[in-house]
Amino acid sequence: MVSDTKLNGLLAALVRMLFCPKVHYLDPARKDEILAEPSILVVNHTGHLDGGIVNTALRKFPIHTLAAKDRFEQRGFGFLLRHTGCIPIDREHADTSWIHDSLEVLHKDREHIAIYPEGRHGEHRKQLPFHPGVTMLATMARVPIVMVYQDGPARKFHRNHLIVAPPFRFDAAAGMDADTIQAQTQELQDRMKALMEAYIEQYDKEQ
Repeated sequence: MVSDTKLNGLLAALVRMLFCPKVHYLDPARKDEILAEPSILVVNHTGHLDGGIVNTALRKFPIHTLAAKDRFEQRGFGFLLRHTGCIPIDREHADTSWIHDSLEVLHKDREHIAIYPEGRHGEHRKQLPFHPGVTMLATMARVPIVMVYQDGPARKFHRNHLIVAPPFRFDAAAGMDADTIQAQTQELQDRMKALMEAYIEQYDKEQ
């Protein structure tokens, strides 16, 4: 999956200047484990700038963001998505090409995938139901999962905070039947809620 390094660098500089993203770690002692190998980042969805915020905050890691296919057709924004290594996902039709592209990034390119399983952004600190595609990808890829909570939406010249949890894996022997996929998707939702609560308890007072 091709990504324009210079364009990524320019965008990261702009995001740092406007939003000053800051990363916190749920377990600082395990910080070095995060993204030490190809991983799937599961991130809550707060707005259209989420991908830029997360990629800038974790700048030293090559992260490919899954984004709605219709966004790629927009002038300007679509150009940025196509040239920064983003992967289109069709929300209207049963298209699985995004899974193939994501597996190629993880296994062949040895880079990372960021996915926003809520599909759309809602109110501040109000979690929407997760779509099961993230669970299917994680089960097929057999790579670590890294939960990331960002306390957005992003506001210009206001520091944006993220908290990152240590990686974990789904049970490789669990299979991909409907009940398992549903249970694991719920597990991801529960983990995100717990991560949000940990952020509020530990770091909310810093803002």
